[in-house]
Amino acid sequence: VAVYGASTEAIEEALFLTKFARRVHWITSVDISKETESGIERNKVLDQNLLEQLYQCDNVDHMEQTRLIEVVGEMGGVTGVKVKRRGREEEEFIEAEGAFIYGAGGGSKPITDFCQSKVELDEGGGVVVDEDMKTSRDGVYAIGDIRNTDYKQVVVAASDGCIAAMSLEKFLNNRKTVKVDWIHK
Repeated sequence: VAVYGASTEAIEEALFLTKFARRVHWITSVDISKETESGIERNKVLDQNLLEQLYQCDNVDHMEQTRLIEVVGEMGGVTGVKVKRRGREEEEFIEAEGAFIYGAGGGSKPITDFCQSKVELDEGGGVVVDEDMKTSRDGVYAIGDIRNTDYKQVVVAASDGCIAAMSLEKFLNNRKTVKVDWIHK
């Protein structure tokens, strides 16, 4: 897998993925550490304990001063990423079955540009929803990280998705309540 970003969130993600992936390519556009007269000096903004844990993992390949150019894939999913190292003319292709991108802003600001002011956003840029995951626009529901909650976990997105699916079914069939598939007698 490939993880792009020079933030503590990117380090956390890369560290988590080391448990499952054969190889984790951690790609940063900046130097995380540099050699000085007194030894290796690391970026002070990042969580030093997590950074040290990540560097100790045998299955991590860290590429500093490298730009992510493109996530490459086909219908079956991600097949790799194209990167360009500073000072080199050619792009490189790195095989990867997944890409996790933590861009500017630390990775915690949701990407909502595609909404184009069609739904209400909160001050943090997240889509505002009610308990049914309904946005400010009829028939539009939002789930997962785009809501910009404190809990950015797949289980939360899955739960949101279940709520939104049942709510959408209620909306499409003009029901007042959600139709459940079990009945208590």
